[in-house]
Amino acid sequence: MKRRRSPLSIGVRVRIARADDPEAGSYSTRVEEIDDERIVVQAPVVQRQPVVLPAGTPVELEFARTESPAEGYYRAETTVLGRSEGPVPLLYLQMPEKWHRQQLRQYFRVRAALGAQVRPLGTEGPWLVTQTRNISGGGCQLLTPRPLETGAAVEGAVKLPEQRIAFKGVVRWVEQLEQGQGGQWVAGIEFTEIDERDRDAVIRFAFRRQIELRLKGMA
Repeated sequence: MKRRRSPLSIGVRVRIARADDPEAGSYSTRVEEIDDERIVVQAPVVQRQPVVLPAGTPVELEFARTESPAEGYYRAETTVLGRSEGPVPLLYLQMPEKWHRQQLRQYFRVRAALGAQVRPLGTEGPWLVTQTRNISGGGCQLLTPRPLETGAAVEGAVKLPEQRIAFKGVVRWVEQLEQGQGGQWVAGIEFTEIDERDRDAVIRFAFRRQIELRLKGMA
C-alpha cells in the first residue's frame, strides 16, 4: 500500500513521546532527513543526557504546520528503527502509515498575555488599555480594570508579536476575578468582524504558542 505524502519537512520541530509509557514525558527534536520509508530526527537529549529509545519502541509524533497548504496540528504513531552516533546523534523512525490532522479553524484557545485595547463600538471615547488572558481565531478574553457591559458591541485591537490586528466584537460574558476596590475583571469577547488575514495570523500565533507551552510542559 502506498503511503500518503508526509506533511513533515526538513527543519521542522516535532515532539516525540513513548507510546508505551505516557508518564515518560515528551521531547522536542528536529527533523534532519525524510524519505518514503523513514524520518530521521536529532536524538533527543535531556540535561545533556541522551534519551534511551531502543529499536522497536512505539512512539508518538506531533507538530504544528502553520503554512499553506495543509495547515494543521498533526499527530501520528510510529516505531523507532534505530540510532546512529556522531557529532549529532540521530534517531531513525519508520514513516507513519497515517497522520491525524486537526484543522486550524477549530479555534482552540491558548493562554497568552498580549497588549490590547477596547472601547464601545461607534464611540470616539478613549481606549481602555488592557491585555488578553487567552486568544483564539474566534475571540479572546480581556483582563480589564473595570467591567465591560455584557452584550455590548465593541471594537478593539490586539498586538501579536509580529503585527497588530483589529476587530469588532460582542461582550459575551463578564466576571470579576478579585474582590474589593481596584479588583480585576475578565470579559469574554467574540469576534464578529475581523479581516480573514488577521484571523489567520491569530490562528498561526495560537498554534505556535501551543507548541511553546508544550515545550515548557505547560500544556
